[in-house]
Amino acid sequence: MRPILTVIAGPNGSGKSFLTAILRRQSWFSRTPFLNPDDIAARLGDPGELEVILQAAREAEAQREYWLAECRSFAFETVFSALDKVAFLRRARDAGYRIRIFFLSTGNPEINAARVARRVMAGGHDVPITKIISRYGKSHVQAAQVAPWVDRMYLFDNAVDGETPVLCAWSAMGQWQVRRDKTLPVWATSIVTHPSASPQPTEAQNHRGFEHPDAEPR
Repeated sequence: MRPILTVIAGPNGSGKSFLTAILRRQSWFSRTPFLNPDDIAARLGDPGELEVILQAAREAEAQREYWLAECRSFAFETVFSALDKVAFLRRARDAGYRIRIFFLSTGNPEINAARVARRVMAGGHDVPITKIISRYGKSHVQAAQVAPWVDRMYLFDNAVDGETPVLCAWSAMGQWQVRRDKTLPVWATSIVTHPSASPQPTEAQNHRGFEHPDAEPR
């Protein structure tokens, strides 16, 4: 059986940890080793200190490389704005992994920045606003670039605070399907309409095989 790489991706402040908590309640995810640099940073010390953040990133990278070398199924969170994450996914694909990405975002980076600010006030780690803004666009671009060759990608809109992220589009090897009962957000449209994609509008409730997070993706 091919190993599975599960990636929860999206700009800073998009709600990745919230979505991860929802997904980890599913039986297929609960059995998967999960890696989050923020959790590592909290274990190492003050997650707001630069050296702690860098050390956590190094440990996370080392663990990913170990699992990849062992051909083990695993999952990790990432902002997905750095080129090395795309390179890692390519290596995983070449090693025989099935790759599925749960990508979530918001309508604009101001929402993300406000959430990060609230997180800092609650004792969480900070991210400079300039990085929040620059990473926001880069994350979307890279999601669009990898969509044609990852096995599954699911787009979740999380623009409304306090509400569960909404699944708005999904793809299999770049063949997109979108929900008719929801307006596709602009950020998601930019990914779905990437030149290499083939959108196929359909109703989400008629496709429960891999499109819904409450069923194990095939």
